[in-house]
Amino acid sequence: MGVFEVEPQKFPDRVSFNHYLAEHYDTLIENDLYVIAGLTEYSREDFLDLLRNDGYEIVENYGGIQKIRCDYGGDRPAEFYFSYDVEHNVILFYTDMRKTEEVENTIEPFLENKPGVHYLYISPSLLQDIREKIVSEDPATEITEFVAKRTERTDTSARFRPEAWRTINYYGRDGLESLREMEEHYGVLPRIMEFNVPGDLCFRINHEGVFKLKSGSLKRLFKHIETCIEEALKVKQAYERTDFEMITASPQLEVPTSEPAAISLNNRIRYHELDGLKNSMRDRDYVLVGSYSEEGSLYFTTEVIDQVKNSTFRIKANEDQIRIFPQDESDLGTFYRFYEFIQDSVDESAELAPA
Repeated sequence: MGVFEVEPQKFPDRVSFNHYLAEHYDTLIENDLYVIAGLTEYSREDFLDLLRNDGYEIVENYGGIQKIRCDYGGDRPAEFYFSYDVEHNVILFYTDMRKTEEVENTIEPFLENKPGVHYLYISPSLLQDIREKIVSEDPATEITEFVAKRTERTDTSARFRPEAWRTINYYGRDGLESLREMEEHYGVLPRIMEFNVPGDLCFRINHEGVFKLKSGSLKRLFKHIETCIEEALKVKQAYERTDFEMITASPQLEVPTSEPAAISLNNRIRYHELDGLKNSMRDRDYVLVGSYSEEGSLYFTTEVIDQVKNSTFRIKANEDQIRIFPQDESDLGTFYRFYEFIQDSVDESAELAPA
């Protein structure tokens, strides 16, 4: 059995498709619904070619929505409905097939590993904002499950053993109160949360842009997805300011030039922490070439090879800021992946510097 079936009609965009799903959710979908969000720098046609080259085929066309299929070697092919936002290059995949099989073996690694593509990264601070907004609108809201982390180099305050990194997996109807307590006492920040809004909806959200509706109002879930998309587009705008080109200096000489993006740090980098930073980068499949650093007024620069996205860039850092210079063609996925690395391993409150 494949993905849920929709009526044969044309949907001009994801807004109309989302409206249709919200109106007919109870009769269309029997299992949990997954919406997997991402961003790309490819045009619609180029992105569809990328999918085809990765083994996907279009099996039904609904105007602005396509039903796609991929035989990944499991007991049945994976199927999704696919939408592409022409204005902002936002991509969404919808399915009610199994998360641990059809989703994790197809779309998730595709978004994580392909150059020019990345999942919709949702920062811990945005997850907190979504939580507080939901609770303010519905005080009876429960968090029944969460995963929260404290990273090794965080400056988030903690009452108990602030020097320790930790990951907490929690199940229980008092998850809202427990998460707030653990944020205060143990300095952790959320990565995954499952909400139960009595009489309205039950859904799960994770930091990799995967939304799971277990029951209730799909319309309201789409509102939270749109909030996450709006925040992700701010990162995309910073990426779009980066540039790389070869400038002709003379008939015999071309000189490379690039325009960087900058990430501002609230948790300053110290010289004695550079070895730890470099080790963390290597652990995340970055190769550092030609690293150079100076003590005093900190200066650190290195060429970086992203082995996951198969791209190269250079960083230049001082205590307060990291600048990212494309070394060849700019790559959206590379930029997102490094920005997530900075927030996850260097400074959870790091922000994109204004243009």
